[in-house]
Amino acid sequence: MPQAANPVEPEHAERFEQFLLQWQEKLNLKDWRINLSPVRHKGVMAVVYKMDFEQRQATIRLGFDFGSDAVDDVSLEATALHELLHIMLCELMELAKEASTQGDPLRSAEHRVINTLERLLVLEKISHGETRPQRK
Repeated sequence: MPQAANPVEPEHAERFEQFLLQWQEKLNLKDWRINLSPVRHKGVMAVVYKMDFEQRQATIRLGFDFGSDAVDDVSLEATALHELLHIMLCELMELAKEASTQGDPLRSAEHRVINTLERLLVLEKISHGETRPQRK
């Protein structure tokens, strides 16, 4: 198996979980039970593995590797926010699915909104004078 370019270490998972808690509060998702799975996801930085809108429960799996992205506070926070935005938009997506059979375009539209919010809420900090933390 090839060496991971930017592997996710246990301390990264701890920071990721802290960012999940911070953003869960900011996004008013306290009525959701959101868990970080101990099982890692293959292929992506993170994924909402299970989501139950009616029960307000979700499980997020963190990936093994961030690919070409450094695993630092900025990428961990942006990834945590990204996954929580999927949860925040869950109700809207469920209602839209009922009214549409356009699954792929609907998911693409959801990701455009999520990527814009992720950039505005986390990644824009860098362009406003905050420095990207160095990986230790």
